[in-house]
Amino acid sequence: MSETGSFREENRSVEVDGATLAGTLTLPTTAGPWPVTLLLGGTFSDLRDADTDPRLWPGVPKRGMYAILARGLAEAGIASFRFDRRGAGESTGELGVRRRQEVADAGAVWRWVRSLPECNGRAAMLGHSAGAYVLCRVAQEVGQPDAAVLQGALHRSIAGLLEYNYRLVRDYMCLGEAEAAWVREHSPKAYEDAMMMDAIVPAIRKGEPQVVGELDGETWTRDLSSLRYDLDLPPEDQFRLLAAPSLVLHASEDLNVPVEDAFDTVRALWAAGNRKVELRIIPGANHSFQLDAEDYATRVREKITMQNFDRPFHPLYPAVVIDYLARMLL
Repeated sequence: MSETGSFREENRSVEVDGATLAGTLTLPTTAGPWPVTLLLGGTFSDLRDADTDPRLWPGVPKRGMYAILARGLAEAGIASFRFDRRGAGESTGELGVRRRQEVADAGAVWRWVRSLPECNGRAAMLGHSAGAYVLCRVAQEVGQPDAAVLQGALHRSIAGLLEYNYRLVRDYMCLGEAEAAWVREHSPKAYEDAMMMDAIVPAIRKGEPQVVGELDGETWTRDLSSLRYDLDLPPEDQFRLLAAPSLVLHASEDLNVPVEDAFDTVRALWAAGNRKVELRIIPGANHSFQLDAEDYATRVREKITMQNFDRPFHPLYPAVVIDYLARMLL
């Protein structure tokens, strides 16, 4: 256990089907019990602080987004729990499981959070990027939170998301031979995706399990079976499952999930009858609510290699989240 003047942290573990998920419970130093927020990470948040597992993504800097958020929440009087995904960090089990298992694990942790003796009966969920999708599934399958935060949430289809990201890289490569060579050297997968997007995206839209093509004179194959869950349960349909008061939070310069998706998400929540929705757009920030380089080319290169994880957070983050959850839970 570690403690400062404004928060204390304890290592806790949650038993789920076939694994033990290790995490950190961050508590205020005031008298409890308190409201508790479950923090759910996105695609590149294998570890509890919203960092990548170096076995999957070597050389990516730590951003520590959820450690900063959790300690800020504790200072405001709200406890939180964040955890290493199955197989990552200190958690046991198979690393890199598919979405169905990720949702099941998150649901088990949500049940555990709601039953904590430290919880005063009020509990929220926050999901970043793909974590917002998981949040909606958990709300439907396990139980609604008292408040929800959807950070950088995807509304468009999986095919639309990948097309946006692949085109971003391809457009950069089209600037010249040096740019194309840089992508090929620093991210072979981004190079392959950009070159093969005209085959990949239609195959995804057709629901095909794999795509085969020719790249640089060689046969190229990409397995698409891991997308099956998200294709059967499209992101745009998941917001109708969320009945809780919700904050839709997005960054204006998001190069992973376009800011337009935030407006579509709000419309989807409203269409489902949820009018307790707030929208905040943080200007000049990226998908992780960090301050990117001013020139576009550097921003694209740092996105491709995820070196932008090392940049400072926007001054408004995580204050906007803490303010919202304090108003909803305290």
